Amino acid sequence: MATVRDLGEFGVIQRIARVTPTSAAVVEGIGDDCAVVRVSDRLLLMSCDLLVENVHFRKGQVSAVDLGWKAAAACLSDVAAMGGTPLFCLVSLSCPSDTEVSFIEELYRGMSRLLTRYGAIIVGGDTTNAGDGIVIDVSVVGQLSDSRCLRRKGACAGDLLAVTGHLGLVAASVHALDHGHPIVADIIQRYQRPAPRIREGQWLCGCPEIHAMLDISDGLIQDAGHLGVAAELGVDLHPNGLSLMPHLKEYCDAHGLDPRVLMLTGGEDYELAFALDRAGHEETLEKFHHEFRTVVSVVGEFTDEWQGVRVDGKETDLSGFNHFE
Repeated sequence: MATVRDLGEFGVIQRIARVTPTSAAVVEGIGDDCAVVRVSDRLLLMSCDLLVENVHFRKGQVSAVDLGWKAAAACLSDVAAMGGTPLFCLVSLSCPSDTEVSFIEELYRGMSRLLTRYGAIIVGGDTTNAGDGIVIDVSVVGQLSDSRCLRRKGACAGDLLAVTGHLGLVAASVHALDHGHPIVADIIQRYQRPAPRIREGQWLCGCPEIHAMLDISDGLIQDAGHLGVAAELGVDLHPNGLSLMPHLKEYCDAHGLDPRVLMLTGGEDYELAFALDRAGHEETLEKFHHEFRTVVSVVGEFTDEWQGVRVDGKETDLSGFNHFE
């Protein structure tokens, strides 16, 4: 009998989708960054994210405020990937009974600090006892400003793949924390206080030249593959197109790491990866950079010659984060 290890995260999601009913109100169901549902004349976005102690974080390595911020950022990034606006959050918390109340207060303070920045608030949730370790589940409800949202499905053969910001910083932070290495503030800041690209996602959603999008949570090489699978296309990644932060290069040089591997495989970057029409893409990206002063890089292209993800045209053994390995 198959196990979740055999199927992997997305194999399990496909199995769940087979046995769950849908309705006419569901515009986009299981399998994208957010579900999209129609309620009266509004399109609402719904998503949730789990953070599990010793899987997504170690309590001694992050403050309660930063952990709350990180939990909220994971969910808000899903809304950003669809081009939406967050509205409300429900938070379920499972923790051991000897957890300090002050820790929980600071946890929720961290979540609220990020949520209110984008006009969202916590309106409820649930709490329960955990035998060992903390589990945080944040659910978000958002909305679309019009009838368009960006989904994972939509890339066309010949489209370019672009990403916002710098990748690999969180992976470097985790490596430094696990090995006790010093690391500069510019890198660790991305681990402690990730910044979901809400406004950038809304802007990109308003551009017809952008055909598909998701957020990078499990590593570029894996998440780019999701865009390819959704469109039944292959993706050829060009790592030399990635914007390499000098501090990341310095850290990798000092500890014998390949920054390209961290940028391709590192999770929890919460940047946006999107497919855009090759025609006139320079103008589109120039307008984007002018609007946000955010680095944006062309890092690959979609092809109908094969399926899967390759790096500079060659098959690769690199992969992203697998929840059930």
